[in-house]
Amino acid sequence: MNALFDLFNDKERRTLGRLGLATLLVLAVFLVLFTRIRGGIERDRGVALRLQDSYGRAAKARDEAKAAWQRWEEAGRDLEELRTGFFYDLEEGVQALRLDLQQIFALAGTTITDLGYGYSDMEKEQVRKTVVTFTYTGSYAGLKKLLAVLEAFPKFLVIEKIEFPRTGSEGEHLSANLAVAGYYGI
Repeated sequence: MNALFDLFNDKERRTLGRLGLATLLVLAVFLVLFTRIRGGIERDRGVALRLQDSYGRAAKARDEAKAAWQRWEEAGRDLEELRTGFFYDLEEGVQALRLDLQQIFALAGTTITDLGYGYSDMEKEQVRKTVVTFTYTGSYAGLKKLLAVLEAFPKFLVIEKIEFPRTGSEGEHLSANLAVAGYYGI
């Protein structure tokens, strides 16, 4: 290699030395830039993975929020159905409940005349409750029929209390004190 180098004159040797130095300098710059770019690519890949994970969590949260919103809409429809179909209208007052009780008693084949009314507001539930108390006197089969008609009635009526002052033993008529609650406007 020395013999080859001796073939060049001083000017050519300096030129070759400069070219070699320039090549080494370009190679060093290339290595530095390559390392930085490679590190930047790795950082960008990490950022991309975090963003992709974040996007996945956001999409999952969005889907859960949509599902929750649909459940709330369904609950709202159910509540509206309860308001219109099962609860009594507040503007109609107790008259609608009285008419329904008369219809229930007629369907059950019994006559009840001593109705007592009690009213209460349930502020937390935003409901007004009317409790109707009455005494049934008749056979056990008649009481079962009355309870079946109350249960099958389309409005929301709740039997809150049944007391039996006289059980109808030895051929006597059965006597039962009942408290039925009707609910208004939720």
